[in-house]
Amino acid sequence: MLKKITTVFIILSTLSLGKINDYRGAFLDEDKVKLEKTVESFEKGTGNKFFLNTLEENEGFEADSQERLIILNLIKNKEDLNSTLKVQIKISQDLNPEELSTELTLLLDNVQEYANQKDEFQIANNLVEGLQQLFIAEDESEDQNENSGQLELGLKIFLGILLTFLVLWIRIIQVKQKKIKYKLKRR
Repeated sequence: MLKKITTVFIILSTLSLGKINDYRGAFLDEDKVKLEKTVESFEKGTGNKFFLNTLEENEGFEADSQERLIILNLIKNKEDLNSTLKVQIKISQDLNPEELSTELTLLLDNVQEYANQKDEFQIANNLVEGLQQLFIAEDESEDQNENSGQLELGLKIFLGILLTFLVLWIRIIQVKQKKIKYKLKRR
């Protein structure tokens, strides 16, 4: 019976219960409210789903959908207060995490200061805000690349039309010159 209860608890603990899953009890209630607002802002600003989890060693988290998804796990041994906090960021493949590796490294380096102070709320808050800025900047650069691609296409079409008119104009001038030469020969 105890094994069944433990198994059910483990299964339920890995299911998505919300955007912020504080399994270790690392955040105060007011911190959770602030983080929920930050996560909602992230989701509205980027269109991506975001989950923030505080887990113990050897625990995991799986979300139902694997598209346009970012999972931030703060992993620590609850029993050992001096254990090192591990930060794990999972980004779904459709968001191209390889292209963001340099920016993610910089973001994690910037959060290192709060890790030394052992302030998990500040770590989580800064990571969510930093990821939001990163993904908004990525979306803007994609839009800018798309707009520049359309501009290049428009420029190519314009130049093609201009070149066609130039060739036609030169041909018309050549025909007029031939007519003039022909008229002069007939006289």
